[in-house]
Amino acid sequence: MLDNYRFNETAEAYDSLVRGHPLPYGRAPQPRPEGQMELPEGTIVVSADNHWSVVDDIFYENFPAHLKEKAPRIVKTEDGEYQWIMNGKVMMPPAAARLVATFEKVPGCVSIEPRMRDFDVEGVQKEIAFGNGINLFHHVPDLEVRDWVFRIYNQHLKEMNQLAPGRFFGVGQVNVGNLEKIRDAVFEAKDLGLKTIQLPINPKGPDGKPMNYCMPEVDALWSAIEDADIPICFHVGEAHADGPGGEGVTVMTQFAGFRKNLGELIFGGILDRFPKLQVAFVEAEINWVPGALQTASMLYECYQQALNPKLKQHPRYYWENNCYAVFMHDPAGMRLLDIVGADRVMWSQDYPHAEGGFGWCWDSIKAVLDVTTPEQARMILGGTAMKVFKLD
Repeated sequence: MLDNYRFNETAEAYDSLVRGHPLPYGRAPQPRPEGQMELPEGTIVVSADNHWSVVDDIFYENFPAHLKEKAPRIVKTEDGEYQWIMNGKVMMPPAAARLVATFEKVPGCVSIEPRMRDFDVEGVQKEIAFGNGINLFHHVPDLEVRDWVFRIYNQHLKEMNQLAPGRFFGVGQVNVGNLEKIRDAVFEAKDLGLKTIQLPINPKGPDGKPMNYCMPEVDALWSAIEDADIPICFHVGEAHADGPGGEGVTVMTQFAGFRKNLGELIFGGILDRFPKLQVAFVEAEINWVPGALQTASMLYECYQQALNPKLKQHPRYYWENNCYAVFMHDPAGMRLLDIVGADRVMWSQDYPHAEGGFGWCWDSIKAVLDVTTPEQARMILGGTAMKVFKLD
């Protein structure tokens, strides 16, 4: 019989923290409760998934002359929203643009100083910052345009890093569709001081055709990343469904999408060929991991004759040596922490997303402290992120 009480208890643990909060621009940072919460000694709080928006027209300003008419433009609409326009068309569906606008009304989403003030109140000492909207450019067919968008964006991140040294660490982008230049792109990102790069969940090559990460020619990408000794991230939010139910359908499907990428890394032999790769799956919580590992184990045990290539290790080995998952608030996942592995998990504030902990960050941290040992909490709240991303 299903333990309905336990299920309802877990659901209530989630709902009780996220319930009733206004949209991010209506929130204020949560002060640390006096005398009610002590972090384990030596804890450095790192949000392994925050968000940053570019609202200045940096691409048009910095594009080479021969491509300037193809550069994306960032414009402010009459409603006060920022929209990305390329070739006369908006980049985001209207529903997605409206949602992002709710983040960008938070001053710290677009400006470093108020951002750091919010973090000071909420106890966040360092962050990994993913760009709002930038991953849409992974699907732009023109590879030269894509190259320049990502190069300019990465330079922008370096400038932002310098405004909050040792605290703001922006996530770089590289054009996986241009394999001839991918090694230079990876090392250029690293030379800018970026600590990690984001890869698209569904990569596209020349003319927007889908790519397969497991194909031999894509080993140029994995080789460059391994040689650069830089971790990679997969992050949700690459595409948005519009129309009735669009945002809900988008999130529900993308939170499950990492099974595809984990399957490619394991069953495509990528982690056998490039065993030093370090991979973080970001913003899909951690509760998907036990089911994915269970399915991977079934495949390994029951489909040995069909697997091609043959694996050198059990799927669990690759998770325990190469992979991590990032969550915001996940009571269901934390109940399964012994399966996921406390050293495979990183906490995030998800600033300033609607489901993120901005405005109740200390409550989110306490939820981790309540169900972990001090050693586990120290890793989850920042220690593992410090190690994986080599933060200083």
